[in-house]
Amino acid sequence: MQNNRRQFYIFDLELCARKAGATVPTMTEILPVLQRMKDTRRTYSLRSNTATMLIGDIAVSAAQQFVTLLVRLSDTTTPNSIYSDPAAGHFNEHVKVGNVGSDFGCHVLISTAPEQGMPNIYTCAIERIPGLPFDLVRRLLSKLLNFEYHDDATFFSYPHPAGGVDANNQPRRDRCCPHVELRGRPSDTLVNDINAGRISGVSLIKAEAATPIGGAPYLTKSESELKLGIDHNNLPINLWASLSQAIQQNAQTYNAAKITYKLPNSSRTTTVEISTANGAILTEMYVLSFELTGIFPFLAQSAMQIVAHLRDLAVPQFLANRTI
Repeated sequence: MQNNRRQFYIFDLELCARKAGATVPTMTEILPVLQRMKDTRRTYSLRSNTATMLIGDIAVSAAQQFVTLLVRLSDTTTPNSIYSDPAAGHFNEHVKVGNVGSDFGCHVLISTAPEQGMPNIYTCAIERIPGLPFDLVRRLLSKLLNFEYHDDATFFSYPHPAGGVDANNQPRRDRCCPHVELRGRPSDTLVNDINAGRISGVSLIKAEAATPIGGAPYLTKSESELKLGIDHNNLPINLWASLSQAIQQNAQTYNAAKITYKLPNSSRTTTVEISTANGAILTEMYVLSFELTGIFPFLAQSAMQIVAHLRDLAVPQFLANRTI
């Protein structure tokens, strides 16, 4: 990670509810929750309490319909930082003590207006910071909604799908804690390469119960792979769209799929992994992204507040990747 460039990855952020018939709040409705969690410095401990996450800063653009979050992670298990000047013979080690951890901060831009025809799905761009995986951003947002659900007995309530009235002769209501899902959008490179290349393998992957196998107690089942045959004389023109549909139709049995293909005009073969549940790209290099270069003033690996000049550089490309 260089101090004058950053890469942002594009995701579909979906607000979900696990209970059938539950009303899912909009992004605008959960913004006060995120603001309150930031104002009260509500933290989320993970990794056996060796790491702590929180929203360090938040800014809402009502005019352009998006919110910027600064998500921070403090990790006590990281090595001490070292600064040196070999020519001058300087070597400084910054020793962590107590609950002090290395701080990682990433900017997260989320549309407050849903995508056209997809009421619960919002364009989301996340700054790539080594040490702060994308899934931790998703976990933090879901955890903060969970905190609010347990703190406020009236929040996230909705008219009961079956109707009726309660003991006070008021319309009966139900509750369900919403959560956040992130799906990496496939890059144009991936779609074009699969459509123009030569597909050489498709496999469906299923998780298996951890049971001993082969008479060796140190060997256990982990997952099984179903390799599929390919009729190269009967491939559709839009191979990517057809593959995505077929893969998601097997989501009840298989967790993921692997697609192996030879790149067009190349002898190189590559493999991409896809979630069968939602079509999310599980291979980071094939998630749609944009890169910002020549950033000045230079950037650190974290910040106390949203870095305005970085956000302002990212906003035009973020807005260009949404359809509202």
